[in-house]
Amino acid sequence: MTDTTRSTVGLTTELTRRRFLQGSTLAGFGAFLAACSAGSTPSPSAAASAAASADASATPDSGEIVGPLNWANWPAYIDLNEDETASPTLVAFQDKYGIEVNYQEKIQSNEDFFASLQPSLSAGLDTGWDLIVMTDYMAARLVNLGWVEQINKANIPTAVANVRDQLLGIAWDPELNYHFPYQSGATAVGYNSVSTGRELTAIADLFDPAFKGKVTLLKGWQDTFPLIGLYLKSIGKLEHLPPDMVNADADAVFAFLKPYVDDGHIRAFTGNEYLQDFASGDTWVAEVYSGDLASSGGEDDVFIYPVEGSMIWTDNYMIPNGAKHKRAAEAMIDFTYNVDIAAAMANWIYYISPVKGVAEALVAIDPEAADNPLLFPPADVVAKMYANPDLSTEDDAYWNGLSLDLEGA
Repeated sequence: MTDTTRSTVGLTTELTRRRFLQGSTLAGFGAFLAACSAGSTPSPSAAASAAASADASATPDSGEIVGPLNWANWPAYIDLNEDETASPTLVAFQDKYGIEVNYQEKIQSNEDFFASLQPSLSAGLDTGWDLIVMTDYMAARLVNLGWVEQINKANIPTAVANVRDQLLGIAWDPELNYHFPYQSGATAVGYNSVSTGRELTAIADLFDPAFKGKVTLLKGWQDTFPLIGLYLKSIGKLEHLPPDMVNADADAVFAFLKPYVDDGHIRAFTGNEYLQDFASGDTWVAEVYSGDLASSGGEDDVFIYPVEGSMIWTDNYMIPNGAKHKRAAEAMIDFTYNVDIAAAMANWIYYISPVKGVAEALVAIDPEAADNPLLFPPADVVAKMYANPDLSTEDDAYWNGLSLDLEGA
């Protein structure tokens, strides 16, 4: 795995995101939360409801907010200034609290990052991180293992008030005691229009013989098996849609993909490294996350929501056990739930904000962005977006074994 690490946040692509968005065609962009439509504003009643779920005895920590705040995140997942040398959000936080933020793009895949945390957390040791960002299934795993700190709700009043109601009540942490949503997005298909020489519209396009050796899929069953399952369902080779997939469906996905792996059609399973692979020309078509090509792709890189559908997910703030600067991590969570801060982030990274009122705040920043279907979904896109299956521990291990077999691990 190629790990991108930067304490000074910036992008390596020559074309800035702003010029890319102004000068290229964004095909099929949409987001997936119907509740993200304009008109969702911070609500006193919602704040009261969320606050009621907090421990009634919670009181703000009396200790001083000290740093450095050590934050591990995914690539292309924070706002940048126009010359892409710094993040306005991080600079504003540092100015407000007078502490350093050691922000590193350390996460390329959930499984790889979990493997880096596991030795320390299983031994009860500090991981070196105060704040991490994990996708739903991995966040649930960390909560179930008891490896994350409980968040003091009294230290995050803005977040408690402004989190979208639709993100409350999740089974593995219904009261948001151990996580707070960071951004939401989708897994679908991206391609370079010059390399492919044609417009792509479907998951099926990943398997066009003309693209042999130039296709990558994502590591882990959680991204790849449900998306490929959607394609197999569309051609009558799978019985269930992704939320209802069972072991037999995973077997069918494995059997379908194995010949494409063995003959080299699929060149690799990656994390966010596909961004570098598109830039180098090694990859023409890939399974990708929805905001990446908009924020840091080239001018000929295109993201689509395939005709068969796509997968939805949420990435989540978490504080690992033993974090030395827990209070600073809580301060960052609360800071980014400020509506204006959240809108500035959404306007840059083009993922779906968990913060109420972002639609209205975007109008003040960029009226066109407020109407962009990447952030605010058309109904036909939402209708074909699916969550992952909720597997037992045993089935998860079985699917993981199939995935590792394909990846050659």
